[in-house]
Amino acid sequence: MSPRVFSILVILCLVMAVEMATLEGQQILQALHCPPCERIHCSPRRALKLQCQGGITTGICGCCPACAKLAGESCGGTWDYLGKCDEGLVCIYQEATDGKPEAERKGTCKSVLEVLKADTCRPECTWEFCKANSNEICSARSVSMEKRECGGHCQHTTCSSCLVLRPPSCAQTCSPTDHVCLHRFGRCVRGHLTEDKHPSVCHQNLQVNFTSVLHFIILFLT
Repeated sequence: MSPRVFSILVILCLVMAVEMATLEGQQILQALHCPPCERIHCSPRRALKLQCQGGITTGICGCCPACAKLAGESCGGTWDYLGKCDEGLVCIYQEATDGKPEAERKGTCKSVLEVLKADTCRPECTWEFCKANSNEICSARSVSMEKRECGGHCQHTTCSSCLVLRPPSCAQTCSPTDHVCLHRFGRCVRGHLTEDKHPSVCHQNLQVNFTSVLHFIILFLT
């Protein structure tokens, strides 16, 4: 059997294996058997002939040269049959789709720095952290009074924008349908927040004893 025919048979087997990755909604594990690289006919064999816009990587079996995928291009899949990302990029997979096997999910090449920036948050804005680092940047995901789109996933802000609040002594016995009582409660809370004796910015009050009757929250600066 000539090397060219053997190479074609290998490719056909790989394509069939990918198409048979599911059966009756059940994912089937398929083994990938690659022959030695010297027995695989690469077309082209020389990477320079590919004229890639980015870097050079290898195909499914790791033998033949292939163009690395650029930012925004599809990647991954079973055995990376959709391609591998260029240097400095990482293949980010989409969220799992109901009824779609893991092996059939495709990804998109994104910058490593972009991914790290999106997923890496500063320390949480906690009482302990801000008491020790009154001017540091922190993540207010769990303590902010409102979410800001510009804050992104981490909701970054500074410890100097936090407040230590004492719960208002307002009656909270209103029924869901008692609108008069609910409005009265709202006015009570609003009045509590605007009192002159209300604690100011937290970095000026971090030395007070923080107990369970106080609330540590973040107000985003506008």
